[in-house]
Amino acid sequence: MLKNIRLHLEKDESKQAELEQQQSDKIQQTFMRSLRAFRQYIPSVLPYIKDIKTQNMALICNKFGETNIVDYGIGRTFYGLHPEQEVNLQFDSIIEHCPYIAFRDVEKPSSEQQHSLNQLDSYQYQQDQKPLPTQLDVMVVLGIGLGKHILRLVKNYRIKHLIIYEPEVQFLQSSVLSVEWAEILSYATNKGTAIYLQMEKDARNLLDDMQELHQHFTFDGFYLYQHYNHPVFSSISYELKSKNWSRLLKDGFNYQLNQDVQQYLPMWTPQSDMAGFDDVNHAEDKLFKQNLAAFERYFPAIHKEFKDYSPKTWLPVKDVNGEINLVHKQALVSWYTESPKQECLLNFENFSEQPNKDGLVLGYNGTKLKHYTHYQFVNQMEPLLEKAEEQQGQLPDTIKSLILFGIGTGYQLEEMFRQHVVEKLFICEPNRDFFYASLFAIDWSSILQTVDQTDARIYINIGDDGSHLFRDLLNQFYSVGPYILSSTYFYQSYYNANLVQAIAQLREQLQIVISMGEYYDHARFGIAHTTEVINRDYSLLSANAGKKLSFDDKEVPVFLVGNGPSLDTSIEAIKEWGDRAIVVSCGTSLQVLHKQGIVPDFHAEIEQNRSTFDWCCRVGDFDYLKKISLISCNGIHPDTCDLFKDVYVAFKEGESSTTSALEVLGEHNFTKLKFAFPTVSNFVMNLFTSMEFTQLYLLGVDLGFVDNKHHHSKQSGYYDNSGKEMYDYAAKNNTSLVVPGNFRKTVFTKHEFKVSKAILEQSLANSKVDCFNCSDGARVAGATPLKIEHMLITASQQQKHAALEAIKKQAFIEPNHSHDYLQKFEARFIPERLEFELGKMTERVAMPVETVADAEALIESQKRMLFASYQEGKSLLFFLLYGTVNYANAVFSKLIASSRDNQLSEAFSQAKALWLTTLEEIYQQSVNLRIAWDFSVSFAAKREQVLTARKSESATILCSYPNNIDKHFIQWTVLSLSAQCSVHSCKTAEALPQADCLMLIADNLEQDLMLLNHPHVAHAKLLLADSNPQLFNQLQQKTSAQPMALIYLADKVKTSQDIDMFVKGEKPYLRDSLVTIWLAKYFYSVELYSVFIPRLQYVAGKVEKISPLLVKIEQDLGDIEHYVEFPDYLAIPRKNVKIENALLDNLGNRGRLVGGNIQASSLLGRTLEKAQAKKLAQLMINGEL
Repeated sequence: MLKNIRLHLEKDESKQAELEQQQSDKIQQTFMRSLRAFRQYIPSVLPYIKDIKTQNMALICNKFGETNIVDYGIGRTFYGLHPEQEVNLQFDSIIEHCPYIAFRDVEKPSSEQQHSLNQLDSYQYQQDQKPLPTQLDVMVVLGIGLGKHILRLVKNYRIKHLIIYEPEVQFLQSSVLSVEWAEILSYATNKGTAIYLQMEKDARNLLDDMQELHQHFTFDGFYLYQHYNHPVFSSISYELKSKNWSRLLKDGFNYQLNQDVQQYLPMWTPQSDMAGFDDVNHAEDKLFKQNLAAFERYFPAIHKEFKDYSPKTWLPVKDVNGEINLVHKQALVSWYTESPKQECLLNFENFSEQPNKDGLVLGYNGTKLKHYTHYQFVNQMEPLLEKAEEQQGQLPDTIKSLILFGIGTGYQLEEMFRQHVVEKLFICEPNRDFFYASLFAIDWSSILQTVDQTDARIYINIGDDGSHLFRDLLNQFYSVGPYILSSTYFYQSYYNANLVQAIAQLREQLQIVISMGEYYDHARFGIAHTTEVINRDYSLLSANAGKKLSFDDKEVPVFLVGNGPSLDTSIEAIKEWGDRAIVVSCGTSLQVLHKQGIVPDFHAEIEQNRSTFDWCCRVGDFDYLKKISLISCNGIHPDTCDLFKDVYVAFKEGESSTTSALEVLGEHNFTKLKFAFPTVSNFVMNLFTSMEFTQLYLLGVDLGFVDNKHHHSKQSGYYDNSGKEMYDYAAKNNTSLVVPGNFRKTVFTKHEFKVSKAILEQSLANSKVDCFNCSDGARVAGATPLKIEHMLITASQQQKHAALEAIKKQAFIEPNHSHDYLQKFEARFIPERLEFELGKMTERVAMPVETVADAEALIESQKRMLFASYQEGKSLLFFLLYGTVNYANAVFSKLIASSRDNQLSEAFSQAKALWLTTLEEIYQQSVNLRIAWDFSVSFAAKREQVLTARKSESATILCSYPNNIDKHFIQWTVLSLSAQCSVHSCKTAEALPQADCLMLIADNLEQDLMLLNHPHVAHAKLLLADSNPQLFNQLQQKTSAQPMALIYLADKVKTSQDIDMFVKGEKPYLRDSLVTIWLAKYFYSVELYSVFIPRLQYVAGKVEKISPLLVKIEQDLGDIEHYVEFPDYLAIPRKNVKIENALLDNLGNRGRLVGGNIQASSLLGRTLEKAQAKKLAQLMINGEL
C-alpha cells in the first residue's frame, strides 16, 4: 500500500533526474520495437499506441531504477516499490493454483462458517485448483498493467487462445514503453498463440465472447488470470469461481461498477502466502482482551460494539512474525505486504517528513474585504507562515492537533505516540473490520492511558465514511477552541478511492469554517449595524412566526428568484404567476427584474458589508426601490435599508451581533435562523420555512453553470450592456467543481455555491415543505425538478395580499423598547469596560516573549482573558475578538512548532509585533464602535455615475488650468459631472458667466486671485488642486466668504522618466485625467470637507514608499484631529460638520473615522498589478491617457 509518489522518488532531485536520464533511451528503444511489432502482428492496436497522449497516467522511473505507472491526478503509483518483483510473486502464486472455469457443472465450495481463513469459500476454492499446465487451450487475462505477466505467460506456456481484457487504454500505452511487446508477439507467433486484445473492455461481455470462440474451436473451459482489482473484474472473477457455467449463461453476470467503502480494493494488491497466515483468537488473545478492557473504561460504546464482533469483509490474520494483516474474504488478497508493521511505519515516516503539505491553514484571497483589519493581519502573517513551513518540514515533537483518517491495523498510531506528544487527536476509521483488526495489533490500552494521564483529548469515530463526520468534528473543535483548526494536521494513513470525495468534502468544509468564521471586523460591523437597525424600529421576526399565520397564508407559493443563468428563461413565468405568488428577489437578481418591469414583493440581502448598497443603487431607479420591502438578517447595512420602502429583519444564529442583541431584547421573543448562510437564497429559504410556508419555487437559483462565462443572468450587473463580463469571474473563483445537475447530468460550480447547495438541502430536510427546483443548475436534494412550463399556481391574488399583510403585521413584530435600546445595550455592554479590557490585552501582548514556554503562556493567557470577559459579561471583548484571537493563537502555534531547541524563531517575534500593532489599531477603533459602519465597495464608480446623474441641481463651473495641461481636460470634466452642469474654461476675468464653482489647478497666483475677486464667482465653491497648502491658505484669507477645499496632490506622471518610475513602483499613478475625475467628484462634497487627499496607487505598493510624502503632508497640513478614510481618498471634515455626517459623502461613499495625523496605511490605496501598470504606461506613451 506504499503508493504515495513521494516514497517512490529520490529525495535528491539531481539523483532522480540522473535515473530518469539513464532509463530514457531504453524506454524510447522499447517503444520503437513495440510499435514495429504491433504494426507487423496486430495493426488494429496501432491507433491506441502510435501517438501516446495520456490523460492522468504516465510511466515513471522510481528511485530503484524500475518503471512503474503513476496516476499524477492523485499522486499515487499503480504498483508498490518493486513492480517486477511484485508481478513475479503474483504470477508464481496464480500459476500454482490457477483458476479453471469448466463448462461442465462442478461442485463449488459453500460454507456457512466464514470466520476463519481456512473456512472461507474463496480459500477452499483456491486450494482445490491445480497448477497451470504447460499447454492449454484458452486463457483469459483480466488486465495488462505494465504487461510483464503477459511476457512470462507466452514465454513459458503454449497457449492456443490468449484473451486479454483491458478497460484502461493508458495501461497499454504505459506497457509498450516498459515491456518488450516485440518479444511477446514473437513468442506468440512461434508457438501458435492467438492473442485477442480486448481494449476498452472490462470483460462484462466474456460470456458472449466465450460462446463465440466456442463456435469456432473446441475446448472444455478456460483458465483465469486476474492481474489487478477492477470493480467489474473482481465481480466477474467471483461469479466465475462461485457459480456454474450453465447458471451464468442463464442469469448472466451480477457485477458492480462501484464498490462501497468496506468492499473497496486497491487496484493493485500484493500477493501474500495464505498458508503463512494464522487466525486470530479473540477468546485467548491477551492484547485483544487488554484493549477491550481499556475501551470499556474510556469508551464503553466501542467496547460494547466490538467485544463480540464478527468481521464482515476483511478478516484479521496473524503472519509468522506475529504482525496483523487483513485478508479480503471474497477476493482472497491481503491489505498489506510481507510486513504490515514496516509498511505502516514507512507510511508514517513519509507523513512526518512533510506534514505541512496537508495543513488546513487558509488565508484570504478576496479583494472586497481586503481593507478589514483582520484580513490585513492575515495577509501579513501568510509570508511568515510560508517561511516557517519551509523551515520546519517535519512533524513537531508536540502535536497540538491532528485528524487521522483511517488507521488500518494501527501500527502508525502506536509509532506516533512513541515518537510524539499528542495533545488532541481525532480518529476517523470508516471500516469497522479495520478497527477490529487494530485491537489485535496495537496496544490501545497504553495509548488511552497516556491520553488520560496527560490531559490530552482523543475522539474516535468508527464506521462513518466521512459524509456525516463534519458536524461531529466541528462540535469537537468548538469544545476545545476552533482556533486549533488552523494548526491541525491532516493525516490520511491509507488510500481508499471511495473515500476521496468524502475526505475532500470534509477538508473543504473545515476550510470554509475557517474562512467563514466570524472575525473582528465582521463582529464589529454586525454589532454596529444591528444596533442601528433596532434603533430605527424595524420589525423583527418573532418567535414561532409560523404559528401566527393562517393555513391559507402559508399555502401561498413563494418564488425565490436568484440571479443564475436560467433566470433569463424564467422571466415570463414570473410575469405570468407573480400576482398570485410572493416574489422575492435575491441579491443581484433585482436589476434583472427591474429591467423587465417586475416589482418583487420583497427584496432579500444577506451580506452585511456595504456592497449591497452599491448593487442596489446600480438599479438606477430609486422610486422603483421605494416600492419594495427589504428582508434581511440583523447585520444588514443601514445605508442599504434607506433605499427601500420598509425593512423586515430576522436574527441569524451564530452571530455575535445576534447573541449580544438578544441578551438585551430577550432571546425567547424572536426566531433565530439556523441555515441562513452562505448565500441570500439560503436566507430566504430558511426564513420562509421557519414561517412554515408550504410551497417554494426556485427560479434562477442555479448554484452552478454550464459555461463559466455565463455564470449569472446576462441582464444583471455582472455584464455590461453588450453582454460582456464586468470582470473575469472564473479567474477570481474556482469554477471547476462538478456537481449533479437539475435538468442535466452535471454542471460546474464554485465552493460557495457547493456549500450553499448543502445548506439548502439541510434546510429542506428540517422542514415540511414542497420545494420545486425550476432552475437549470445544480440538483438540490429535497427539491423536485420542475420544468418552468409545467408550473401551475392555484392561489388567488386576494390570498397573496392577505399573506403579505400577515407576514408584515404578525410574523414580524416591532421590538418593545427600541426607543431606549442603545442605552440598555451600553448599560449591558459597557464601552469603558471594553476599552479597559482591550488595554489589558494589549499590555499582555506587549510583554517580552523569549522562550517557547513564554509563547505558549501568551496563547493561554489570551484565551483566558477572552473567556473571563465572557463570563463577567460586561463588555463586547469576547464577541469582537473571539475569531481573530483564535486566528492569532493558531499562527503562534504554527510558528512555535517551527522553533528549534526551545528558541523562538524570528518569524514569531515578527508575528507578535504585527499582532500588537493590530490590537492597538483595534483599541483606537473601539472608541467609535457605535458609528463604525462597514465601508466596503463593489463597482463604486458605477454607483457614483448613477448618483451623479441623479443630481438635479444645475451648476455653472469655471475651470482655470495651466497652458501645458492636457487638451482634453474640459471634456473629461464634463463627462465626470451630471448633465445639469455646464463647464467653462477661463484664462482671464473677462466675460465670465455667473459661476457656482471655480476649479483651479494652481499656475498663476495673480491670475487666480483676479478670478476669485470677480463678482460672478463671489458665492462660488472653490476647489484647488495642488500640493501647495500655502497657496491655499492665501486664497482662503482673501476669499473667506467662499467654501473652499484643497485637493492635495502628489507629483503627476508627466514625462517618459516619470512613466518609467511609475512602472518600477517608484512613483504613484497620477495623471490629468484622474485630477479631472477628482475635481468633479469632490465638487459635490465641498460643504463637508476642507481637504481631499487621493489615496495613492503604486505598482506592488509598499508602505515605506510613501514615508517621504507623509512627512511632507504633516509639514504642510499640520496636526490633524481626525480624518475620514474612504475607499479611494481621504478627507478632513470641516469643523462645523458632525462626525456622523462626515462619514458619508454626497456620492454615496462611506468612510471610517481615523484619529490623529494621516497614517501610511490610509494613504496607500489599491495596489496595481505589473501587467496593469504596463498597459497604463503604454496608453500614456500613446497619448491616449
